[in-house]
Amino acid sequence: MNAKKFKRGVLRALILLLLYVLQTDVFTHLRIGGICPLALPLAAVGFGIFDGGLTGGLWGLAAGILCDLSAGNSFAFTILLTLIGFFSGFLSEFILAKGFPSFLTLSVAALLICSAMQAFPGIAFNGVPLSAGTVKVLIQTAYSLIFVLPVYWASRGVSRLKGR
Repeated sequence: MNAKKFKRGVLRALILLLLYVLQTDVFTHLRIGGICPLALPLAAVGFGIFDGGLTGGLWGLAAGILCDLSAGNSFAFTILLTLIGFFSGFLSEFILAKGFPSFLTLSVAALLICSAMQAFPGIAFNGVPLSAGTVKVLIQTAYSLIFVLPVYWASRGVSRLKGR
């Protein structure tokens, strides 16, 4: 294995572990109306955009496993973040530019999807009104967007190690 590829892999793993610790140990104490921000979906988007669909899908899989560990879901985030990482990479290879506007757009979409997936059981099975569930989805998405710039810089920085 190439030393640069190994270094990028280690840095991506460290980013995911840092985001996992933040999401599970720090963000749970920073609740707004009982809502915690999500950071791991942003990594799946970033790795996909800057390193392609395959890399995005593989690291999205890792982010999804960590997200499921923190949320207590079975495989929902594992599947979802794998798809988000892959399609972020696919879109950036063929349709979108590899820059902040694309990252922000795909991050908002990913966060909305992940938040909606978390809200769905409450709405569908526990009698939570659709309006209340929608408000929670929007609050969680907006709250999570605070972390867009740091994750953007980190994922773009790891990707740029290719040319050095």
